[in-house]
Amino acid sequence: MVEESVRKWSDKAWRMLKQMRRQILRHPAPYVEVRGAAVSIGVNPGGSECEDLVDELLQAGYIQNYPSPSFTAHGVYRLTDRGIGAAKEAAAEEG
Repeated sequence: MVEESVRKWSDKAWRMLKQMRRQILRHPAPYVEVRGAAVSIGVNPGGSECEDLVDELLQAGYIQNYPSPSFTAHGVYRLTDRGIGAAKEAAAEEG
């Protein structure tokens, strides 16, 4: 079952995390592009709502910055093992 603290997240944060997990299924590296995930859930990738969602995912430890600031500046983050597991578990609970 998904942790209780995670259930308090916004629906959009969950949907963004699940979209990010789908991105890594298409390639071997665990990097994710915020723009693609944001667009897929109907959020403006350049807007403050997207920034808030990314901050939420960063604070929860589901994504992390790359050591190279240029990746982050271009909206590329690393999906952590914790993020992969949470997204996978949430998808399984949906059926």
